[in-house]
Amino acid sequence: MNMETRDRSTAFAEVERSVERLRDPEFAAALDASIETELGSIRAKRLRVSGLRVAAVYNIFLLSDYILTPDAWRLSLVLHLAVVTPFIVFVALMTSRISGAKAREGLAALIPVAICTQVLVVFCVSRSPMAAHYLYFVPVAMSSLSSVQRLRAGAGFASAALIFVALVAALFYKHEPFEIVSMLVMTYLACVGASLNANRIIASEQRRHFAMALRDKLRAAESDEDANHDPLTGLGNRRYLEKRAGELWSVGAAEDRSVAAIVFDIDHFKLFNDTYGHARGDACLKRVAGCTHAELRELSDLAFRTGGEEFLILLPHVELDAAIGVAERIRRTIEGMAMPHESAAGGIVTASFGAACAQVGACSLEELIEAADGALYAAKRGGRNMTRSWRGRPKAGEKAA
Repeated sequence: MNMETRDRSTAFAEVERSVERLRDPEFAAALDASIETELGSIRAKRLRVSGLRVAAVYNIFLLSDYILTPDAWRLSLVLHLAVVTPFIVFVALMTSRISGAKAREGLAALIPVAICTQVLVVFCVSRSPMAAHYLYFVPVAMSSLSSVQRLRAGAGFASAALIFVALVAALFYKHEPFEIVSMLVMTYLACVGASLNANRIIASEQRRHFAMALRDKLRAAESDEDANHDPLTGLGNRRYLEKRAGELWSVGAAEDRSVAAIVFDIDHFKLFNDTYGHARGDACLKRVAGCTHAELRELSDLAFRTGGEEFLILLPHVELDAAIGVAERIRRTIEGMAMPHESAAGGIVTASFGAACAQVGACSLEELIEAADGALYAAKRGGRNMTRSWRGRPKAGEKAA
């Protein structure tokens, strides 16, 4: 199994466990960071759009200011148009430019603070008998904006707490009757508490959906890995060879890219199985696959198990001499493991290699493999446990000497 497959399996197992522990604060923070990475730009765009809409709707309530606090209407007009509305527009535009969820969410949470502060200032200045009713805009504004903006838990709670302190201070400043104070406080706590709790539930569901979507994505990737790789050795299978070769040839042809192919198999492997059994044979194949994988460049080279004891390596951007060097290193490593093989000439497991190289645009994959295969047969005829190469342009039907 290659490193990418192991990393994906580890990630899948972690996500599978984490779906069941979404209330774990440490995990929730880690998941929020992942959500921010993937969806942060969308969140910023929504805050910008909702902020601009709030600025438009907010000024409609100037009519209510005139009805309930007519004596302070000019002050209300100035605060609306010259202070709060420009601030809301500024915040809406800045949310899409600020990097970092905490800064963005904290800035967005200042919008309800600004609106409610305007209401409280007008209330404190006005001497209208209807001014106490004007204060009901505070819980309405805070709960509505919390829902529209979907304020995150920390920012939403901080905003709500700051407004609550200011509300209580304004009520005591105006010496409102206890009945009015208690009703306004209860209304505020009920409306804002319900809104913030709804946001908490939405955030929790978002985490769950994100974790489950990630789990499904990793599950699909793992399933694709199973379909593309040999279960015994972890190397690519023929299906994966066709898939990756198609990609390699389509890109390489445009770039006139060189590709080297190494074909090799284990010497007298049938006799090894007959002597030691299939369990030992499977163990031998795994060790040979490990030797092969250790010589590959992780991001570019490809290795496949194409038959029982037959292997293929494709090396993009590699010339023939370098490919021979790779083959020789693998051959010497296999030989150096000294796995017993009493039916072989040297008494240990060895392998024979054939290498060929060509420009992608000059030949097909089949022609390149056939040339490397011809070199492999030359190595077998020469006594095995060696590397032979095909020099020249590979052509279908040609055999190595």
